[in-house]
Order: sequence, then C-alpha cells, then structure tokens
Amino acid sequence: MRLCLSALARILAKCLHSAYMGGRPLLTEKRIRDAKAGEKTRFLWDEQVTNLGVRVTRAGVMSFVLFYRIAGRKHLATLARCSELSLKDARERAGRELAAIREGTDPLERRRQAKVAPTVADLIDQFLTVEGPARISHGRMTERTLQEYRKQARAYLLPALGKRGVASVKRGDVEHMVARLPAPTRNRVLALTSRLFTLAERWQWRAQNDNPARGIERSREEARDRVLAPSELAALAAALDGLEDQYPAPVAAIRFAAVTGLRIGEVLAIQWAHIDF
Repeated sequence: MRLCLSALARILAKCLHSAYMGGRPLLTEKRIRDAKAGEKTRFLWDEQVTNLGVRVTRAGVMSFVLFYRIAGRKHLATLARCSELSLKDARERAGRELAAIREGTDPLERRRQAKVAPTVADLIDQFLTVEGPARISHGRMTERTLQEYRKQARAYLLPALGKRGVASVKRGDVEHMVARLPAPTRNRVLALTSRLFTLAERWQWRAQNDNPARGIERSREEARDRVLAPSELAALAAALDGLEDQYPAPVAAIRFAAVTGLRIGEVLAIQWAHIDF
C-alpha cells in the first residue's frame, strides 16, 4: 500500500503530537466548563499555546495559568479566573506574556512591583499631610486652600482614581472623572489633579512630562456680578434684627459684608489698622 508523502507526514505528526500530549484531549471552552474538582489540584494544558493551562483547585476554582522558566527557575503565573477570560483571549494574553518573557520581563515580578507602587490615594495623602502643611509654613498656601483641596479630593479624586496606581492613570481617566462636573468645579478639580501629578513627576512616582491632566480643556466660567435689591436688603435687615441680641458679632459681620461687598472671610479678618478713617 502506497501513501503519498503528505499523508505520511500527517500520520507522523499526529503520532508525535499524541505522544507529546500524553493522549490528553484538546482544551476547549466546553472542557473547561465541564471540569470537576478532584482530591487535589490538577491542570488541563493547552496544545495550541505552549505552557498555557487551566488550574482546577480542590475547591473547584478554575484559573488560566502560564508555566515558564527564567534563569533556569520554574514559575507559574496566574493570568485570570476562567470566568473572567475566554479561552481565545487567554491564548492571546499568554502569547503576549511569552513574548515579554523572551525579552526578559517576568510577569510575577511586574505584578509584585505594581502592588507596592504608590496609588493616587497615597499621592493625595502625601500632599495633604506633608506637602500642603509645608507650603502653609512657608507662606505659599493658606489653611483654607488646603481644606478646599481636601474636600475636592474626597468628593471627586478618591472615588474615581483612589485605588489606581499613580503611574497607570491616563488622560481619559481624568476626562471621565470631570466629564459631568459643572464649570467652576470641573476647573478646580482639574487644577488640583494637575498639581498632584506634577508632584508625582517630581517625586519620581510617574514618568516625566506625562501629566494626565495637562492639556484637558477647562470650562468657560461666566463672570458673576450680583448685588442685593432694595427689597432683599430690607428682608435681610429684618431677619438680622431678630438675631442681633443672640448673635451680635455674626450679625455685625453679615451687615458689614452686605454693604461693602467683602467676603465673609475678609470681614472676619479685618482689623482697625485696615480702616482709613
């Protein structure tokens, strides 16, 4: 019986493959779904991507894993839970990881560094507890400004970016954070974000000249010029008359602000030396 060369090659390849794989079946989505937990942790290895497998623990937890060697040492990196990643995507990710490994990058070491890298929450804490007070002591910031920064950070930056690594934040993340904020708030939050990431560059927590808030368009703010109408002044005066005995100093401050246009903070800080009689 004569066989053509191509047929013989297919038969030989199939035999060699069977010997290499130990007769194990092809790794498929169905096989992953049907995998059952055993008395000990076991592995289902893929035949399409070298060293990609599925780990099935005694508790039935299934994860895609990648086996590799660096400097002669064996390593096993977890890529993702099988419920979080398709087999196709796992193969693509494993391929990228294997390419990086060939260039000398260890996935486990990269993850370790990511875990210890400073987060945006760390950046904010360093600014509010160390940098801000230092600026106040040097006369470069007021306590009121620092308090305003603290409010903005708690309301906007921490919920949106707090858990992110400082080095991983992109411009799109900042744009998404401020997308629906009203104009004045948007501009102030962007200014604070830009200041924080400028500090991150100075502290070498992030690459230089890579501020994710830089260049994001600020909102246009309309100038506001508002004075009380005579009827409003009369209503305010009547309300203050009823409170004067109980709160003499606050009432005096409000009256002074109403007729001068000064801010309450400016009124409270005014001294006799500031008055030109």
